[in-house]
Amino acid sequence: MVRRAGLRDLDALARLWAELTEHHRDIDPIFAIRPGADLEIRHLVEVMLRDPDGAVFVGESSPGTLLGFCAVRIDRAPPILVEIERAEITDLLVRVGERRSGLGRRLFESATAWVKEQGLDRCEVRVAAGNSEGQAFWRAMGFGDLMNVLQRGL
Repeated sequence: MVRRAGLRDLDALARLWAELTEHHRDIDPIFAIRPGADLEIRHLVEVMLRDPDGAVFVGESSPGTLLGFCAVRIDRAPPILVEIERAEITDLLVRVGERRSGLGRRLFESATAWVKEQGLDRCEVRVAAGNSEGQAFWRAMGFGDLMNVLQRGL
């Protein structure tokens, strides 16, 4: 079952968000969480849940047993462009044992339904270049290249 998350999901969502970050850390050490960041993770997730310009959707097998989540928010651009608002899916995770079950697609569909309810018609997602599984998923959802983010160490 997919539903909109609430504050009652805070602790379970914080654990999933940490799991997502560990997944990214395994792809590139730049995503490593500093030791002792557990309270900060919880705070960041709470801010996501309270954001009036965002929504978090969870997939659960039974009440309180979360198998994945998808966070989406509205981004506003300076009013110099025709498009001044767009949505961004900031995070999506399906736990390893639940992948390829359709849950990621259902979470994505719930997030984009919310985006359409907000009157928006475009959504972006950022995917680590080394995240081949994530790249394949988002391309299967119809996403394509818009910009490349280039970086280098100094």
